Amino acid sequence: MPNATLPTKPHLKGKVIKMKKYFIPLLCGFMFLGLVSCELNDDDATNFVYEVVEITNAKVPDTFELGKVYQIDFTYARPTDCYIYSGFDFEPTAKTERAIFAISSVLQRDDCTAIEDGEGTDSFDFEVRFTDTYTFNFYTGEDENGEKQYLTYEVPVVEASN
Repeated sequence: MPNATLPTKPHLKGKVIKMKKYFIPLLCGFMFLGLVSCELNDDDATNFVYEVVEITNAKVPDTFELGKVYQIDFTYARPTDCYIYSGFDFEPTAKTERAIFAISSVLQRDDCTAIEDGEGTDSFDFEVRFTDTYTFNFYTGEDENGEKQYLTYEVPVVEASN
């Protein structure tokens, strides 16, 4: 079988070498510019931290019925305009016991302004899955000894009324 060879193009040979000669320095230059332009120390950005804020009030039903879904409303503190509500978190502490925490993003600025009546509201849907009494502990802050404090609501589960 004869060897199959690709035809050569002598008129392109010198140009290909010149392109290779400039390609690598250009590629390195673009990579360098990409790294330099993405400075990690951006002093114009506003930093923030997440903080658990006080829940000041909650509205829970007097009783639950098994299998139903209930809306539970709560009110949280917003001391300054630098506190931006981010949501809430649950911490199951037993089969039918939940600790609820309100979470805010707190902007790290020096020009924060106190808010008169600084509160916000949120709610969550809760499905009743067990027949035991439910206990909701809404975080209200810490005492002078650093112990977590809660607003506690106990809600018994009753038989469905027909």
